[in-house]
Amino acid sequence: MLLEKLEQESRASGRRSLLLALGFFGVTGFVVAFLLAVFVFWPTPEASTIQAEPVREDGTPVQPSLENTPEVVSETPVSAVAEERAENEIREQFKADLTLFQNDIEPDVTKPEFAAWNEPAQRALLVEKEAALDAFAQGQYADAAAKLAAVSKSASEELAARDTAFGEALGAARTAFADDNYEQASLHGARALQLQPDSKDAQDLGAGIAKLPDILTALEKAAVARVENNLEAEVAELAAVLALDPARAAQGERLAAVRTELRERQFTARIDAGLGNVLGRKLGAARADLKAARSVYPDRRETRLLAEKIETLATALKFEQMVAGAKAAEQDDDWSAAEDFYARAGAIVPDDPNVTGGYQLATEINRLQRQLTDILDNPDRMASETVANDAAEQATKAQDIEDLSPSLARMAQDVTRLVESYAQKVSIRILSDGVTRISVRGVGQVGVTTDRTIELRPGSYIFEGTRAGFRSKLITVDVPPGTEGLTLEIYPDEPV
Repeated sequence: MLLEKLEQESRASGRRSLLLALGFFGVTGFVVAFLLAVFVFWPTPEASTIQAEPVREDGTPVQPSLENTPEVVSETPVSAVAEERAENEIREQFKADLTLFQNDIEPDVTKPEFAAWNEPAQRALLVEKEAALDAFAQGQYADAAAKLAAVSKSASEELAARDTAFGEALGAARTAFADDNYEQASLHGARALQLQPDSKDAQDLGAGIAKLPDILTALEKAAVARVENNLEAEVAELAAVLALDPARAAQGERLAAVRTELRERQFTARIDAGLGNVLGRKLGAARADLKAARSVYPDRRETRLLAEKIETLATALKFEQMVAGAKAAEQDDDWSAAEDFYARAGAIVPDDPNVTGGYQLATEINRLQRQLTDILDNPDRMASETVANDAAEQATKAQDIEDLSPSLARMAQDVTRLVESYAQKVSIRILSDGVTRISVRGVGQVGVTTDRTIELRPGSYIFEGTRAGFRSKLITVDVPPGTEGLTLEIYPDEPV
């Protein structure tokens, strides 16, 4: 809008100047033409004399040369047109230069940060620009162009100086930040942001500088922890530093080194503790140490060695547990459990003589208990003298080791009494008709009798009486040990 108003005023001024120039040149031209007409057309004495027209030898007329013919001068406003064209060119160039200034230079000059850099220069540049515009408005295009060129140059130089100062401030801030100098870094960083608030580099650096106090505090704590050889605390502080500023290579390298050293210490401590627990036969604690060591270095030679020792300890403790279980079972007279414990211990250490002997003893006691139990559960079998003799033999074997098993000793005594009770024969009186033949199945013949007493071992018997013309008479008799006064009457009374 401003340029359009200036253009309109400039054109009006130009038109006024042109009209004045044309008027001046018009009057001047009229005067010159009048004088020329008087001079040319006013008759002279020489002109009134008639001269013969010159001819050539061949009789053709000779044309008069125009070289010496007086030239009629006609004045026209050529210089005014040229001046107007020149002024138009200057005016258009000014407009182009003004547009370039307004788009590329003036926005930076009018910003607050430029005022912070050089407020007097800002005021002077804007005044000079207004002077150029005033000259343009008055139609002084050459002067306006010169003024605009001068203000553009001055503004560009000031902006370049401002950028240089910004670069220097940013560089100084970076140097101070790298040296952990918070005061200087903060000072120069603020100056850089003041000169170029929109600079991404300055903003990022400012954010880093704002974290510097916390970084310096963490660095100080890390240094103290290092002196105190407190690796855990140093790791924590270095990690805090890198969380605030990941670009710190030195702290990153130190953190990696400390973590490696800490891992080595932790690993060595776990290995040593594990070996100590193996010596102390603390299997659970040793296994916990092994697990922790494996979490640090799973395939190290020390880890494998500790694992082997723990496995050996586990085997030894398992063997001892089985032997202890067997001994406890012996004390509890539980030889079945003792046999099982001895078997499991023998699977771990096959050639241990105590385990072998204990297993054999438990096996024998359990065998005798099973046999004596079977005898006591089937006492009628003692009616057989062979069976009774075998039972007596087993009872005798049990008595040889009865001090080791009270339950076996009681069973042996019960079998012995049972064998003795069945060894005492029982008197049985048999009454019949004198014609019936009487026998005892599995034992022998009683014969024909009317009254006869026989002796049999306690047990279950079948008496059979046969007589011609009658069905056989069968009588089953249970004869418990110690039976007295037993009488049987056998008379076949069912005719055939």
